[in-house]
Amino acid sequence: MKNISSFKDLVDKYDYFLFDQWGVLHNGKKKFKKAEECLNLLKERNKQVVLISNSSLPSKFSISNLNRIGISESLYSYCITSGQIALDNIKKDIYKKFGNKCFPLRLSKEKIKYFNLHIEKNASKANFGMIADIEEGLSVLDFAGFLDNLMKNNLPLLCSNPDYLVDHDNKLSMCGGTIAQLYEDMGGKVFRYGKPYEPIYFNIEKKMKIKDKKKVLVIGDSLWHDICGGLNMDYDRLWIKKGIHKAQLKNNDEIMPLLDKYPPTFAQNE
Repeated sequence: MKNISSFKDLVDKYDYFLFDQWGVLHNGKKKFKKAEECLNLLKERNKQVVLISNSSLPSKFSISNLNRIGISESLYSYCITSGQIALDNIKKDIYKKFGNKCFPLRLSKEKIKYFNLHIEKNASKANFGMIADIEEGLSVLDFAGFLDNLMKNNLPLLCSNPDYLVDHDNKLSMCGGTIAQLYEDMGGKVFRYGKPYEPIYFNIEKKMKIKDKKKVLVIGDSLWHDICGGLNMDYDRLWIKKGIHKAQLKNNDEIMPLLDKYPPTFAQNE
């Protein structure tokens, strides 16, 4: 891992730049000025910019949020979310193989509407479970009964947001990916489509017509998702340190094993 002081040092080496959103471009409420400067630089150099999010909603909602906080659509070539990939694949991967009755794991009315789900609250009559974002303040224990019902009925779990944690105003909250990982560890079958899993990157490679992986740079703050995803796809990886792992930076016993498992190519403070 090479520490860099300026993003400009990397611009000429790559043609495609795959940016994480939350924690890299913005904090959910406001854009980061330095990140916007990087996007403007890439536009000036005619580089291809892709914005990737593990948001459980379809891409149009991510684009709308970017517009709201002042990140212009002119600064990127493509925006894709894990929710969009899940929506695009739910019929093929879930309905055709298992059925269309969904056992919801605390799904909001919003998610049920956007995925047009046929809800079945009795797990024994359902065909699959689904989890998306999680309300603040919930813990793994709040999902114990749901996971027990899934296991008893041998139901697959669709997770439209694979993130483990999200930073809300410097407070970490659990995401659906934590519960999905627990279910997989229990022996359950899980379908995930966002970072670090291949479907979202295959979608980008097809859309952007990427032929040379060595011309792709992934930029993200999560070693678990952004850097791991880039590693899985054989892309170079820029890790933004002062993001989701900033608290762990003070503890080598926590951060070093992650860096060994998901090694970035480059690292930058912010």
